[in-house]
Amino acid sequence: MAVPMDTLWPIEAHTAAKHQILRKYIDAWLPILSTYNQRVMYVDGFAGPGEYLRGEPGSPLIALDAALSHQATLAKELVFEFIEERKDRVEHLNACIAKLGLPPSVRVRVLQATFAATMMGFLDDADARHQQFPPTFVFIDPFGFSGIPYALIKRLLLKPRAEVLVNFMVDSINRFLAHPDMNITDHIVEAFGTRDALKIANGPARVDALKNLYHERLRLIAHFVRHFEIRDTDNRIQYYLFFASNNSLGHVRMKEAMWKVDPMGEFSFSDATDASQLLLFTSPTTTPLCDALVHKFQGRGQLPIKTVLEYVNDETAYIKRHMGEVLQELETQQRVTIAPLKQDGKKRRARSYPDNALITFEQE
Repeated sequence: MAVPMDTLWPIEAHTAAKHQILRKYIDAWLPILSTYNQRVMYVDGFAGPGEYLRGEPGSPLIALDAALSHQATLAKELVFEFIEERKDRVEHLNACIAKLGLPPSVRVRVLQATFAATMMGFLDDADARHQQFPPTFVFIDPFGFSGIPYALIKRLLLKPRAEVLVNFMVDSINRFLAHPDMNITDHIVEAFGTRDALKIANGPARVDALKNLYHERLRLIAHFVRHFEIRDTDNRIQYYLFFASNNSLGHVRMKEAMWKVDPMGEFSFSDATDASQLLLFTSPTTTPLCDALVHKFQGRGQLPIKTVLEYVNDETAYIKRHMGEVLQELETQQRVTIAPLKQDGKKRRARSYPDNALITFEQE
């Protein structure tokens, strides 16, 4: 879509999908981090006015509602930093927040500023004070590709408990990739942190190449990287949501959030993290997972199912329930053998796959 000029604008179907993913992840992220930390920070780098033309909540209000409506005991201090460059949208967002009646434990700041300069300032201040950076989730949702420097994202992810969700506007980048104005292409170079991005203009399958390069760049600084394709109602790729983290549990919770989103609306998701595998969320199949598990564990002898689950969680697009479906199918086909007794000596219940059950992938 074109960059909206008015204070408010209509919401689009794929934006609503993105917000569903965001909400479901925040719902899982807040109680996890609150269990071990007294202070948790959420940053919305391109916050907008807080709502859309017909009153639909924007990402700042979605994040705040997740905190206010959560049943779990959350951290003593929840810090929300909303960054927005336009004065009219800052004013509208402040007016929306004023209606909420926030408790003292929820601290909110709306800053009229640019994301990159403000986030760099947060990091500089913490480093200067030798302060530990709090567990932080940063939602980076620009209308284009400027103002999201790779150097900043790298610096963020070097913090032990920081995670990012980036709206990677591949359609816009592709359209401007060969633009003659260096002021424009320099933003692309800044976003990737390498001039290799511009070389893609002369190659085939440019959208895939851009997506793969950005994935590779994030993998240099984050152990866990997932990118999910989001299409519009014309089935055209609009952008990829890139999640990057060095936390295994955060990675699992993000995958769960994606799988929970209704896949039958006017949008589609595909996990293209593995370029050789296209996993459509509109009709997920566990066949690739089945093949991957057999290839990975065949011939390794007896091992706890926990080892299989760690592989599924960390190295695939799938989650625990998919592993259970695959193991049930393999057990029925007698391609795996599961010991009747678990590691604790207790009997395993039929068609259950607890972490401490022992499994052998049979040679084929």
